[in-house]
Amino acid sequence: MKYFSIPADFINDTIDKYNELNNIYEDSKLIETYGQLTDFGEFNKIGSGRSLRILPQVDMKELEKYVKYSLDKKIKFNYTLNSSCMGNNELSKSGMNQLYNFLKELSNIGVTSLTVAMPSVIELINTFGFDFKIKTSAICQVSSANKALFYKKLGVERVVIDEDISRKFDSIKEISSVFGDGVEVIVNSLCMKNCAYKMFHYNHESHNHEEISNKASGYYYNRCIYQISKDIRNPLKLNWIRPEDLKHYTNIGVNYFKIQGRQSVHKGNPVETLKCYFEENYNGNLIDLFTLFRKDNNYESNLPYIDNKSLNGFLEPFLNKNFCKENCSSCDYCLKYAEKAINIAQAEDLNRQIQEHHKISDSYINMLKEVY
Repeated sequence: MKYFSIPADFINDTIDKYNELNNIYEDSKLIETYGQLTDFGEFNKIGSGRSLRILPQVDMKELEKYVKYSLDKKIKFNYTLNSSCMGNNELSKSGMNQLYNFLKELSNIGVTSLTVAMPSVIELINTFGFDFKIKTSAICQVSSANKALFYKKLGVERVVIDEDISRKFDSIKEISSVFGDGVEVIVNSLCMKNCAYKMFHYNHESHNHEEISNKASGYYYNRCIYQISKDIRNPLKLNWIRPEDLKHYTNIGVNYFKIQGRQSVHKGNPVETLKCYFEENYNGNLIDLFTLFRKDNNYESNLPYIDNKSLNGFLEPFLNKNFCKENCSSCDYCLKYAEKAINIAQAEDLNRQIQEHHKISDSYINMLKEVY
């Protein structure tokens, strides 16, 4: 059985459609949606792994109604309390008191599970005695059995592994051997493997609920697009997992799969995305699954069309231990598949346009010029 988690759009009709899929497919189930408040009411804003400005807008009363409706359809709601930084507020008495009151309110409206990144917050939740099931965020960067065991001893029920090891099957096996059932992988990650910006981007997003008036607040997003456009192979080095390749993960005991896209869920088609992964089949542009079929997504417009079916067989060599040496300067494996799945001439032209646009429009560089 495959179990899925998908971003919440906080629309009851979407829950009805998920429920229909759950009733149709016997070997795949959506067990939860996930998300967070954007209007905190009496509580100060508590960040997460995404900027509030790009998320579906929801307050506590709306969340309560959504949670109740979802539970009636036997679909749980997981609250994303996965900030990588709270400015040390969680280590102060006032911050602890604020978190206690916030968690109490979540418990009162029927939330039963949380996604958390910071070990200190996990300890806080355990100490307070709330009956929440805790899942670690990908922000924890669980990439080894030892780190997974650390969180298991903290009482974590599920662990979302670091996207950077999603093709390291030997590492995933080791994690599963110590953690057991409950290892979860993100299937449609937009992050490039071993991105140097990633940890800093997480911290940026954790504070991006605060008022940021400067024009350079899109620094990391712009750097992401710019980095990918530097090499025709780079879209293949994003940490995605095709629907057709889920079998390789279930074969080693991974049964939990997470679809990301909180920033796209309200304008995309999460139901269609979930259906593709339920069926383990998609005939079209792989980028559609990255963006939940959101057509007005700026990210999508900066990536070439990738024919999903042309990537059949791409993952097989990664099943062998140490196939990928993570030294792209001495390997052309991804290039060979890029030439099969991507129109190289069109992609190179697109990359040139992105590079040229970046030179003149990068807000961070332009602000630096104003300073100096």
